[in-house]
Amino acid sequence: MFIILFVSCEPEETTVIDEEILTTNIEFYPEERYSGNDQSLPTLKLALRTSEIYPCFNYQIDFDESFKNNEMTINITGIHKPDLCLAAFGPAYGFLELPETTEKLKIERAEKTDVYEVNINSKQIEILPKNAEFTDLVNPVTFRYPENSFAVVCGTNLEQTDLCANFLEKLDDISSLSSYTFPSNGRIPYPDSSSGNWNNTPSKYFIYENESTFENVLQQFEMFVQDSLSPDDGNSIGIITWDNRTYYSYELLE
Repeated sequence: MFIILFVSCEPEETTVIDEEILTTNIEFYPEERYSGNDQSLPTLKLALRTSEIYPCFNYQIDFDESFKNNEMTINITGIHKPDLCLAAFGPAYGFLELPETTEKLKIERAEKTDVYEVNINSKQIEILPKNAEFTDLVNPVTFRYPENSFAVVCGTNLEQTDLCANFLEKLDDISSLSSYTFPSNGRIPYPDSSSGNWNNTPSKYFIYENESTFENVLQQFEMFVQDSLSPDDGNSIGIITWDNRTYYSYELLE
């Protein structure tokens, strides 16, 4: 899916939107994010977004935050209109780090305070509402990237629907590589399927024992793409890793 953004070239002064807009609900969810495009480990963040949709894609939620005795407190103070408008409709967003030791989350706005219990471990983040008036928790359970994991995201045209299964068979022959299944009761950090193909298939997840095993995966990937795919055939395969590495079939076919 492509989003076309039009940038308003006319600079304007940053303004705070009228406080009445703060009657919008605040949706939030935890997620692991990367600081850039280079290979790196993810850090745990809390994403905030408004249920209200604004005429610029880059409106921001303003907030103050504090952390004490394993309690995170977020005070929503306003919503800012950007200096330069990305002219596509969307909610206002805000992001902040979520400490691994967080046990309680309080979100404040004006005279209201919503309270949540937080449980974080190496596999998942679970957030349970205790008192919620103006906030909406998007995912009560969010799974984390398993160490040494990757996802295979594959989609095809309508004539070669067996292509994804054929590639996965190649991976079955690699020793020290095992398939991985996330539990069904939470949000998965990887894409759950391909998108934009005529035939989109569910993603498959794997754990590799060491880097040499993953190098073997990449060798099989490159050989399969060169032998089985061609530019503009409507087929695509991608490999996305837990440490922010991405490999796409179209890059090998350019």
